Amino acid sequence: MAKKKAKAKKKGNPGRGGKQPGAGKPKKVITPAQMRKAEGYALDGCQNGTIEGLMDWPNQFIEHRKDIAKKLLKKRQKRKQLLRHAQTVNANKNHSNTMQVFLGVNELDQRDVKTQEVGRQTLADIAAIVGAELPRDKPDGKSDGS
Repeated sequence: MAKKKAKAKKKGNPGRGGKQPGAGKPKKVITPAQMRKAEGYALDGCQNGTIEGLMDWPNQFIEHRKDIAKKLLKKRQKRKQLLRHAQTVNANKNHSNTMQVFLGVNELDQRDVKTQEVGRQTLADIAAIVGAELPRDKPDGKSDGS
């Protein structure tokens, strides 16, 4: 009988297509100064594509780097909290809040909710259910206020 030839073992991890662990392009190193700059852009309201362009990073770089995406998300959340705080302060001081309304609609997805006026007949129905009396109309057309 002829001897069988021994098969040579494949190198690498078969589950990774034969690539060695750690093979491929090394991860781009982001300095703390670069990270602070990118976080500042996120706090100013810039989206990932804008930040990548300003930082000279390739397209979808932030999407692929979960560590960076997480930090930028935190800054965007902080921005929303600051905007909400500014709206509250301005509303309490009775300042012109046109800009805060604009930011609220565009940044915080706030919308006006339409309310429905309740007519006198509806009030009468509610009073009948509750067992209360409605204020009576005065001769001048105004109701008692009680």
